[in-house]
Amino acid sequence: MEETDCPTCKYPSVKFRDRVSEVCQFIVPRQTNTMIVPNYGQIPVVKGDLSWLSPEVSSFLNECVQLMTPSAIRICNGSVFEAQELRDAIANEFGSEEQKMLNRLHLNITDIGFDDINVYTKDRVDAEPGKPAPQSSTNSGSSENIENVRLSSHYMSASHFEFSKEKRFNGCMNGRTMYLVPFSMGPIGSRHAVVGIQITDDPVLVLNLRSTFRVLSSVWDHLAATTQFIRSVHSIGMPRPIIRCIVTPTPSETPVGSFIVLKHDEQQVWAHGYTFGRTPRFGKTFSIHAASWIGTKKGWLAENAAILAITNPKNETIHMCYSSLASVESLQLQPGPGWKIEVISEKTVWIHWHNGKMYALCPENDEMDDMGSPKNLSNLFTGATSEYQIQSFNPQKTKWTSDVGVPISGYIFANRRHDQYPLILEANSWEEGVCLAAGMRVSVAKHKNNSAENTIESTPRHILVECPMLRVDAINFSFAKYVNHWFEMGIGVKSSSSESSDTYEAPPPPPIFFTNLHQEIEGKLIWPGGVDNAKIFEYIYARCTNPSDLSNTTPSGIGKVPKSLELSALVNLPPLLQVNIRFWLTELNKLRMFFNLQMECCLPPQLEKVLSDLAGNL
Repeated sequence: MEETDCPTCKYPSVKFRDRVSEVCQFIVPRQTNTMIVPNYGQIPVVKGDLSWLSPEVSSFLNECVQLMTPSAIRICNGSVFEAQELRDAIANEFGSEEQKMLNRLHLNITDIGFDDINVYTKDRVDAEPGKPAPQSSTNSGSSENIENVRLSSHYMSASHFEFSKEKRFNGCMNGRTMYLVPFSMGPIGSRHAVVGIQITDDPVLVLNLRSTFRVLSSVWDHLAATTQFIRSVHSIGMPRPIIRCIVTPTPSETPVGSFIVLKHDEQQVWAHGYTFGRTPRFGKTFSIHAASWIGTKKGWLAENAAILAITNPKNETIHMCYSSLASVESLQLQPGPGWKIEVISEKTVWIHWHNGKMYALCPENDEMDDMGSPKNLSNLFTGATSEYQIQSFNPQKTKWTSDVGVPISGYIFANRRHDQYPLILEANSWEEGVCLAAGMRVSVAKHKNNSAENTIESTPRHILVECPMLRVDAINFSFAKYVNHWFEMGIGVKSSSSESSDTYEAPPPPPIFFTNLHQEIEGKLIWPGGVDNAKIFEYIYARCTNPSDLSNTTPSGIGKVPKSLELSALVNLPPLLQVNIRFWLTELNKLRMFFNLQMECCLPPQLEKVLSDLAGNL
């Protein structure tokens, strides 16, 4: 029996669902009680029990009720009956009977941007990395920094937050039901799990939260045993009575994104807007944005990366973290005979030390994002198939129930450069790998309009923009603290089974690799791609399983590169694998300038030492 099955009638595992559902309504009576809120009065609790709530949760709920003034409260427990009630509420609001069979709604629109996320902290240094990158000249190596990736979100002062909070949330749930949802990122009760509560008036967010994280009644027990949990508040901002048209006709312009504030010190998330909860961005708000700050305090990392399982012909498997701006599926990997490369999780990883090894786990069930089919596509508003994607939920697909995750043997950063960045580069140490990854720059296509002629011509060209650690999202706290935390993660943690501390040696962190499949000569790609993409992972597998074997490696001042690769196509490998000294001296100089600009006086001392050592080695 699954955890979400009814313990009385075993719904939905039985065949006669309608009949059993009717019987169960008499066996398990509906619970109704009333909540008395100071300065507000009585408010009905239509489902759930107030005894589930700890004093900390009740206090936070009272504050939200006074501010948002809902008409009723629904305390969720993750049951299958609750899921059907949510589907019915969505179908009744939008007038679509088809929505009653959904497991998840995915809105395919342009989501909120970097400028819509704000960080509220006691110390402003914790929210800002330093000075923003200026507009640089064409000979700077990072030319026309218009498309530069923002390192951090905007700092929000206390007065500004209180003003925005009052403006956006005061009475925002008039005439609506307030849902109180418990969720756990990671296995419930795990040493690495993070629990939280979500307050919202959007049933779509509640339904999506159930398939992204773990929403079960047992989460209330863990919330009662701790005061350190995430407090998240969201409202779609449409109090009843609604006096304006919402859904018809569908606007042609991109909808305005959500307003999100991260209160790091209080572990709170305040979100306001229609799109929050209906795009995959809401999951990253918790598992990346909020968890990054929590991991910094507790000694683990939250990153945008995939977990790969690489199996050799002898059926021996290792796991790798793979960070890239593109999905793993875009590589179209076709391993050789006996080899197998599987994607354990695709988007989010939490990395920590356990028993002398570095482990990675996926806190959210992100495997369902690409499981749509033409039969499962619909639009809540117009019936078109381009807006909403119905997705199935299968948490048993991978390592969903693993407590600590899987041990990782290496970390791969898949760069995208059209210059002389090598095809494969293995950093000499964890510190050097972190330094190169923190200042990583990627090539993007820039379209420049030529106004000299009567016709407008777009000439694409590649420019380099900074993208530290290949994070597509803002870091949401000080860049200097973020990089320093990466350095600290390289310090191995002793295994709990170690008996003697006198002979103890810190375990080494996994190696860091960099790949680049986009080198060009005269505007043409050198790397053939296709089936040969898997050869890169086979080489990395050999380096991770037998690091002392240097027979197929060539040392250089910046790291190790392979001597040869068993490729199926005729490729001129030397240009792909060479380490050009002049190129790397220029690159290190750019790194130094970037770090000094972004971190100023907070520059970690390890960075300066690593840059000096690398320049000396070259």
